[in-house]
Amino acid sequence: MEKDKASIIQNRRHSLQFLDALRGIAALYVMISHAKWLLWEGYYQGFIKDSARYSVIEKISVYALSIFKYNHQAVIFFFVLSGFVIHLKYSKNIATYGDAGFSVKKYLVKRIKRIYPPFLLSMAITFILDGIGSHLNYTIYYGATPDNIINTIITKQHDLVNFIGNLFFIQNEYIGVWGTNGPSWSLKYEWWFYMLYPILIYINKKSVLNSLLAVTALFIVSNLVPNLVNISFFIVVLKYLALWWLGAVLADVYNKRIPINHHKFCFLVFLFPLLIIIEILKINIDFFANDFLWALGFFGLLNLFFYLQEKGFVFSWTMKLQWLGDCSYTLYIIHFPILVFLNGVILHYTNNSMPRSLVFIFPGIVISFVFAYLLHFIVEKPFTTKR
Repeated sequence: MEKDKASIIQNRRHSLQFLDALRGIAALYVMISHAKWLLWEGYYQGFIKDSARYSVIEKISVYALSIFKYNHQAVIFFFVLSGFVIHLKYSKNIATYGDAGFSVKKYLVKRIKRIYPPFLLSMAITFILDGIGSHLNYTIYYGATPDNIINTIITKQHDLVNFIGNLFFIQNEYIGVWGTNGPSWSLKYEWWFYMLYPILIYINKKSVLNSLLAVTALFIVSNLVPNLVNISFFIVVLKYLALWWLGAVLADVYNKRIPINHHKFCFLVFLFPLLIIIEILKINIDFFANDFLWALGFFGLLNLFFYLQEKGFVFSWTMKLQWLGDCSYTLYIIHFPILVFLNGVILHYTNNSMPRSLVFIFPGIVISFVFAYLLHFIVEKPFTTKR
């Protein structure tokens, strides 16, 4: 009996391996998108203005790389996937035993071990590279590159208040992100979703519907309350909590706590082409509403994967990409300051001109990825294994 139970658990874990692969692909996607932005002159800034000097192969490459423009949406996917992964175990326990088996202490320790080691390393790497780049007078650290968007977005705050604020994940509201590490903005949301989860799991254990109503109520309140400076942090967190909780809803569907089959939600994947058409037609849509529609699309996509599994489809390719998922968080959190520094080096030797060739993108991707993959053995893998 015990052997059969262990076999069932093992098979269940294997059936979810494609999620690790998807997480790794999403992190890689974000990194490639940033490499394209920081190590090339850009589509609108350079290519459109003088595309005649690009060869046919280069033009094909430019259009192929245009798919890497949805890095923000990839983060929305992380939110939905995170909600699923966090809630999956406890949802299963409730469905099987009637109790979540939730320990606040164990939960918080696990979240701290998961979030902080790679994040603290990224803060150290950012501080070192920002310091070296500033000492060498690289223009990107002084808002003096030929790209106004880069000059506006890339900042470098390293004061004590900024450091403490980032440690407590209140960046992008009362303070900026740590140094040039822009992608760390998303950790603010992840961390506070984690902090709200013990309350939500308590409600969810009693009633799936009540937990959904609670999140919906918080979402409505966050939209009705004026966006005052002193409470803006709580407003944005509660808004995006609804996106994260979609993943928790998916976990309850997966564990049959919500008696609706996965295929009922698959139609939501058609939101993707609709959103792309809206973008092409330049139809104005509220920023958060756009994010919420993307989250619904990812919710539908994950349901589609589970539905295909139920029909016997095997995602064999996930076995080959398990390692990519293992290093995804480290890759996500440390790649940006490395790419910023590489931008500084390149502009230093090109008389402060953004590269007109795509040739620098690939080395930037390789350098960032190799660093992340090696470092994840130190700051990620040891803290995510049971041993």
